[in-house]
Amino acid sequence: MENKIIIIYQSKKGNTKYLAELIAKELKCEAIDVAQNPKINLEQYNLVGFGSGVYFGSFGCELKKWIKNIQWSAPEVCKPDAFIFTTQHVSKANRIHSRFNKFLQKKAGITTISGWATQPKYLKTPESFANLKEWINSKIFVPKSAVKVENKN
Repeated sequence: MENKIIIIYQSKKGNTKYLAELIAKELKCEAIDVAQNPKINLEQYNLVGFGSGVYFGSFGCELKKWIKNIQWSAPEVCKPDAFIFTTQHVSKANRIHSRFNKFLQKKAGITTISGWATQPKYLKTPESFANLKEWINSKIFVPKSAVKVENKN
């Protein structure tokens, strides 16, 4: 089955936009800023990436509001898996990602298969890009049951 992927992100300073576009390039998919208020039928995708900076210990409010407004054609519709990414202080990523995973499951019925975080100051380094590529290649397309949310610098 061909993977249909989309990335939805919120970026205030441009770091998350930069990261979303890097991931989209690697995955050969589209990255859309939630500020554009996109009308997207997520039922046509089997994988969605959600990205945000971290604001007061949480994913961005605009992204969360967009997620709350997701509507499915039927309760039993097959929902896409998700991966998440943040630009933040990495030591807090596990807690922040865990809360967002619960939010996604509760508000949209979407299960997160993996997560990645980096600090903005490392975002454009070769090491960070190598870590990002490794994460994409090893965590995005493996069975859900084998994946734990991880964070790399």
